[in-house]
Amino acid sequence: MAGYFNHETKYVGRQKANPFHKTDNPQGIINMGTSENKLSYDLLKNKFEDGESHAILEEHTQYFCCEGLESFRQTIADFLNHYMKPAEPIISQDLIVSNGCTPVVDSVAYTLADEGEGLLVPAPFYGSFLLDLQSRSRVVPFPVELSSKVGPGESQPFELSEARLESALKKASEQGVKIRGLLLCNPNNPLGVVYSKELLQTCLEFAARHSLHIILDEIYMLCGFKEGCSVTNVLSLKNIPDKERLHVIWGFSKDFAVSGFRCGVLHTRNKKVYRAISSGYTRFHDVPTPVQVLLTNLLKDREWLDNTFIPTNQQRLRNAHKMACDALREVGIPFLPGECGLFVWVDFREFVPSSTFEEEMHLFERMLDNGVFIFPSSYFLSPEPGWFRIIFAMDTETLQLGLTRIQKTVKSMRSEIAASLDERAQNTNCTGQQQLVDHDRDGASCSANTDGESLEDLIRSLHRQIKDSDWLKENTAEKWAAKNPELAKAFLHQDVEK
Repeated sequence: MAGYFNHETKYVGRQKANPFHKTDNPQGIINMGTSENKLSYDLLKNKFEDGESHAILEEHTQYFCCEGLESFRQTIADFLNHYMKPAEPIISQDLIVSNGCTPVVDSVAYTLADEGEGLLVPAPFYGSFLLDLQSRSRVVPFPVELSSKVGPGESQPFELSEARLESALKKASEQGVKIRGLLLCNPNNPLGVVYSKELLQTCLEFAARHSLHIILDEIYMLCGFKEGCSVTNVLSLKNIPDKERLHVIWGFSKDFAVSGFRCGVLHTRNKKVYRAISSGYTRFHDVPTPVQVLLTNLLKDREWLDNTFIPTNQQRLRNAHKMACDALREVGIPFLPGECGLFVWVDFREFVPSSTFEEEMHLFERMLDNGVFIFPSSYFLSPEPGWFRIIFAMDTETLQLGLTRIQKTVKSMRSEIAASLDERAQNTNCTGQQQLVDHDRDGASCSANTDGESLEDLIRSLHRQIKDSDWLKENTAEKWAAKNPELAKAFLHQDVEK
C-alpha cells in the first residue's frame, strides 16, 4: 500500500518540512505546486459570516441520505443548469455529493473497473489521479501520450487527438490491460487548455465506438483567466451517443476557492452506477451537514455570483497569470499558452539537455534550494521531462517572491552552464592543439605555441599539421563504413535523397 503514496511524498517532503510564512518563516519554501486558489477569501468572508450560512436545523443534526441533503443537491442542480447550460436539465436525483472529488474518482473507478483493468488518461495528467485510481481500486491509469511536437492533423502542442486515443487503446490491448473508460480533465490540469466542442464530440464517439465509459472532471470550469475564455461543458452537447456511460465530476475547491471544505459532486444518469455508489461507497465520504448548508447559501445568491464573485475571481486569476508569464518572459523561459485553471505549464527543457527525469529532478531540487516548490513533469506522468507546472493563484506579494526565486534559479543555472561550457571549450582547444603540435619539432607547450602568433598564423599552422598528420591516411571513409555498416547505409541513403 505504501508504494502508491510514494509517488507524491517524494516531491513534497522538503516543502512540508520547511514551509514559507511571511513572518514566521520568510526564508521557507514557497508552495507553488499545490493547486489551490488563494485569491478570493475576502469575497467569501461576508458570505461565511452570513446568518443563512449557519442556519442549522434540527434535521441537520441527524443522519441524512448518503448522496447528500436533497435541498443541497437541488441547489447544485440549479447552479449547474445555469453555468453548464446542459442540453437536458440536470436533476438532483442524478447527483451524488462527496467529501471532495478524490473519493468521487475513486468510487467511479471502483464501480466501473476491476483490479488491473484501466482507464485511458491523456498524459501529462493530474498526478494524484495515480492515487485516486490505485490506492483502493487498483485501476491502471493508462497514458494517452501527448507531445510538445505538433503531430499530423494537430494544431498545437500537447493536443489530444483521435489518432492518439486509438494508438493508446491498441497499446493497452497489446500489454494485456483491459480498458474500461476514458478519464478527461477539462479544463485540463496541468496544461490549462480547454477542450473544444469538436474534440469533446470526438472523444464521446471514440468511447461509444469501443463501448467505453467517459469520466469528465470539470472542476476548473469557472477558473477562466484568458479574456473571453469559454468552457464547453460536455453535458451541453446535443449529440451524446451513450448517455449511460457519461459521468461528470465537479467540485467547489477550485471555482470557489474552498479546497478545505472538501466537497465534490458526481452527475450520472446510469442508475446502476448511481445505486452502487450512493448505497455503499458514499457512507465513507459524507459531507457534514453544516458544510452543505454553508455551500447552499453560496450557490443560491445568483446575483452575487454573476456580478461579484465570478468576475472578480477571474480578473484576479487573469492578473496573477499575467504576472507569472511576464516573469517567465523576462528570463526567456517558454510556456504553453493557457486559458483556464490556476497554473501555467512551463518549459524548462533548457536545463534538462539529456532529456532524463533524473536531470529534471536535479532542477527540481535546485528550485527547492532557492526556496520555491513546483511540481516537475514526472509528477504528471509526462512522457517528456523538463516541463513544470507553476501555480499562480496566490497573493501578489508571495507570488512575486516565488517568481523571483524561480528567476534566480534560472540565472544561476545558466551561469553555471556557461562556465562549464567555457571550461570545456578551453580544455578542448588546449587538447586539440596539443594533439596537433609536433612536439618533437618545436618542444613547445600548448600555451607557448599561441604566444606571439596571429590568428592567421595559428590557422596556417593547424592546417599544415593536419595535412602532415597520418591520422587521415589511417582513418579513411572506407574503413569507417566497414566498421559502421548501418550508419553508412543510412548516411548514403540520406545523401541520395538530397
